[in-house]
Amino acid sequence: MDHIKKRWDKVPNWAKYTLYTVLGIAGAFLMGLLFGNLIMWLWNWLMPKLFGLPVIGFWEGLGLFLLAKILFGFGGSGSSGDGEKKHPKHGKRHHHYGEGETRDWKDWEYYDDWWEADGKEAFHAYAENIKKEPKDETADEKADKKAE
Repeated sequence: MDHIKKRWDKVPNWAKYTLYTVLGIAGAFLMGLLFGNLIMWLWNWLMPKLFGLPVIGFWEGLGLFLLAKILFGFGGSGSSGDGEKKHPKHGKRHHHYGEGETRDWKDWEYYDDWWEADGKEAFHAYAENIKKEPKDETADEKADKKAE
């Protein structure tokens, strides 16, 4: 798998974007066909018998699907930027880089090798050191003590 990733990294960006665009359009087309037919089939199976509504065709099914997506949302990962703002303790931790400090993603291709060689050991040693250190008071605890 690692050799595939290395070969993919050598592919020019224009080719990657072209491939992603073609796959995205094809995926959207196939999803439209699937959901249009699924909605049509479910509607024609249930609605005429239960409510006496007319039978619909593919385009009406696709229209119902799009209407439902517009009214009820387009899905996604289930999290939004607003959720992290409302509950900052439950979101991801973000590292704020200092002046002139940047993240170099090029070295991540060596991560798996490092983890197997040194990473597990280094992580467990770090975790043991953290467990042994006395825990510092949080800022909230310090503020509560000052208030008393």
